Amino acid sequence: MRTLSPADTQALAPLARTIAETIRDTPVRLGTPEGAADLASTLIVKVAAYMGSELPGTPGLATLMIELDTERQAQLAKFGDQEHPDGTALTEDRDRADRARHVCESMGRLGQLSWRDILHEEVQEAFAESDPAKLRAELLQVIAVGAAWIYDIDRRPSA
Repeated sequence: MRTLSPADTQALAPLARTIAETIRDTPVRLGTPEGAADLASTLIVKVAAYMGSELPGTPGLATLMIELDTERQAQLAKFGDQEHPDGTALTEDRDRADRARHVCESMGRLGQLSWRDILHEEVQEAFAESDPAKLRAELLQVIAVGAAWIYDIDRRPSA
């Protein structure tokens, strides 16, 4: 079991308050089966409402965030916290980004745009950036497109 960091504990404080307030405010008839059921059902409703206000509203994103955190934890366990140069804005990177954008636009006009085209364009745009703030914004777009693609996969009927 993972030990909670101070930041984790602080982030869970509002949820703990919600649970404590629910226990305090819910009348429980001690010694009756209904008493425990009343408390449990009220807790479920209040925690679900709390989680709904804290978790992202975008369909599929809460599950993806949990999977992403799991993957990052595995990476940290295997490689530790890493630092590397960006390696972006090489000589041909702007040309590649322009070509990828042109392909996206062309495929869109033909009605044949794919997730691969979209993600490739976003990655190429990130590779072309030298400014850290703009690179960060481009990488966020890469992640968002990846999330949209995963959500699309998850909604497909199983084969």
